[in-house]
Amino acid sequence: MEKKAGGGSAGVGRPRKADPAVYSQLRRQALEMQLPEVARGAVQIVLMDWHVDKGTVTVLAAADGTASLYLSSGGGFSGGSEKFESIRAAALHAVALATGMQYHFEPTDSTPLPSLGDVTFYMTTSAGVRRAVAPEARLRAGSDPLAALGGAMQKIVTEYRLRFQGRQQAVGNRQ
Repeated sequence: MEKKAGGGSAGVGRPRKADPAVYSQLRRQALEMQLPEVARGAVQIVLMDWHVDKGTVTVLAAADGTASLYLSSGGGFSGGSEKFESIRAAALHAVALATGMQYHFEPTDSTPLPSLGDVTFYMTTSAGVRRAVAPEARLRAGSDPLAALGGAMQKIVTEYRLRFQGRQQAVGNRQ
């Protein structure tokens, strides 16, 4: 089985016991993953981290169309982009938007979770990891330069909700 960005198809609609230790592992793997079929220097992975009532949510979009949601409580979704074209299309759209916004991202060696009230975006390329931080209130208002990317990443959340509502923990939506 081909290894997909975001952990493969193991989580498609199949509830499992939530394990908070899995969150940091999946997030780290996503930030370290290199997709060999992606052109050198191109955006490979985009992550968006933000706070919700009971922790942090990480949304992943990959250049191969993979899309996943990771919850710091240990829940989440992965593999939906293999089954639903709408989830795959949302991931590809987010990566395309991020590609045009690279100048908003700074190279980074660390990948901390956001401060309360902020949303952190990461993108990976063959050259490394880049980070951008935006105030959540400005993203909601559409006044931040990263608002379109935030909306594209939220589209992934929305598509998972539409396809899998009631099958796994609900993910907080900031809009």
